[in-house]
Amino acid sequence: MPDINECQICGDPAPPIPGQCDGVAGYRLIRDPWSELPSFLDGNIHFSCLEASEKRTQFHDEFTRMVQAGHEEIQSLDNSPPPLTRMGLGMTQIFSGSTCSVFQSNVSDRWMIIKRTGPWVRLQLEDLLEIGRSRKPRSPAEVVTYRLPLDVKGDIGAYSLPELLNALGVANKYTPADELADVDYEFVDYYPPKRILEYMARAPLVIPEEARFFLADYIEEYTPVSFDDEERA
Repeated sequence: MPDINECQICGDPAPPIPGQCDGVAGYRLIRDPWSELPSFLDGNIHFSCLEASEKRTQFHDEFTRMVQAGHEEIQSLDNSPPPLTRMGLGMTQIFSGSTCSVFQSNVSDRWMIIKRTGPWVRLQLEDLLEIGRSRKPRSPAEVVTYRLPLDVKGDIGAYSLPELLNALGVANKYTPADELADVDYEFVDYYPPKRILEYMARAPLVIPEEARFFLADYIEEYTPVSFDDEERA
């Protein structure tokens, strides 16, 4: 079974980069279609590996179900009682197209686009406003804490993002170096004894065209969720 910091499909290092690699938490209880033994996914996934996988539809269907579900009971891995309780995201589908679907939170200004090929994009209100202005949104400037599955030689704090991915041997799992140049990558800290790397990576969010057209119209009529709405939800 791959480490959570490795791609759950190919087993290689998988530092999260919005739109290119993201993680699935084990408590979401999504069955792992790539495991030889019954298990739940818990770790990161290269989106390039996901799109190339023959099991992407199987993953897409269960991931989409989890996104829409609230608290629901599901069968345990060996189908023995009692059932397990899964905490879904409780989102509502507001658009379904040929390449993707769009889901909206019922309690906050958050959305998710899920492509038919498996990858997903998380959106906030500011992202939709940018889409409405015909601009490309970028992921938020959040610090990512990632444990390197292997030692990296040299001064990791001086690496650019392409150099880091090359050092990890996974440059081919992400977009080419010229496209990675559009990602605002910033080294934050590194703790060598535990190989803990902290960084920020603000990436352009690639939105499928049909979803972009839908959201550009949608945001014109959208009323943001207020704190009063959240308290009543």
